[in-house]
Amino acid sequence: MLNNILSALKIFIPRLSVNRPRYSPLFTFVRYLTAYTALEKMLEIAMNFAAESKVEGDYLEFGVYEGSSFVPAYHFAKKNGLKAMKFYAFDSFEGLPDMTGNDAEGFCQWQKGDFACSPNGFEGFISGRGVKLKDVELIPGYYSKTLNEETKKNLPLEKAAVILINADLYESAKLSLDFITDYVRDGTILILAGWFSFRANPYKGEQRAFREWLKKNPSMKAVEYHKFGWGNSFIMHLEK
Repeated sequence: MLNNILSALKIFIPRLSVNRPRYSPLFTFVRYLTAYTALEKMLEIAMNFAAESKVEGDYLEFGVYEGSSFVPAYHFAKKNGLKAMKFYAFDSFEGLPDMTGNDAEGFCQWQKGDFACSPNGFEGFISGRGVKLKDVELIPGYYSKTLNEETKKNLPLEKAAVILINADLYESAKLSLDFITDYVRDGTILILAGWFSFRANPYKGEQRAFREWLKKNPSMKAVEYHKFGWGNSFIMHLEK
């Protein structure tokens, strides 16, 4: 019996190397079902850091689309015992705005309206995956109209432990960063999911916005944390 199994393996294993199943659509699908994406893994790391380092505050996500990153952020927070954390979703829910400035010049992988999803669609997606809507606050609308002092006055938000900016575009990232300035604390984890967009051009998108934000706020210091997929992350510190 054992000899028969070994003989079969001698035939089967060489065929595996020829057919290269690891690079097949089936393998990709199975991996999707059984392994975290790069962003999911980043969120797991961030929530663990917040819990172990006792970084107090809420979760803010800019550019939630249908909720595919919001869901793991919620569950990893709960897994790590961050029971007091509230979850804020900022999105136009109409997709990306027009490209402006140098984002509109040369190569760009998106178009206006990409990543559109209605608020109802977002809530249906996340609630269907175990997120309790009572823990979630939606701030719908283009950032040019919502990321302002009036919104701050209406939100029960004081500080942020983990922030995910998935805005991609320079203007959207700039508005997001300016908005979060008052909520950053020593140890806040800032995730920029589109860091390597625009072919990683440092003069476009999130990279440009982040660099300008730090220059505008010299008391902010960023310690590079984890690179992942299309993104990068930083642990923020405030000089006293």
